[in-house]
Amino acid sequence: MNVFSALTDFTGIVGLVAGVAATGSALVGLYIGGQAYRGLRRNDDPSMRYLSIGMILLFGVTYVLALAGQGLLTFRIVPIRYQNVFRLIVRLLQFGGLLLIAYSLRIATDS
Repeated sequence: MNVFSALTDFTGIVGLVAGVAATGSALVGLYIGGQAYRGLRRNDDPSMRYLSIGMILLFGVTYVLALAGQGLLTFRIVPIRYQNVFRLIVRLLQFGGLLLIAYSLRIATDS
């Protein structure tokens, strides 16, 4: 076995593990978002509304979008030139989720 074939095998394993981790992150993120929504339904407080929406964006939507985008790019359904578009959308959603969580904490301390 030469160095190139060992490196190719290692890259395939790393890609598989990264894909499994991304899928797991998306599922856990959706679970966290669902729990935040359940908390909103129990306590119809404005701070909980912003917190749950922020958590759903940050932990659910962004991971699912990143995973879907990676799959679309990997299987060449979408051209690779759109990779940065996916990355930008994910980062903007993450930032929006963080802003909503920060705002929810701010208005919760004002009450």
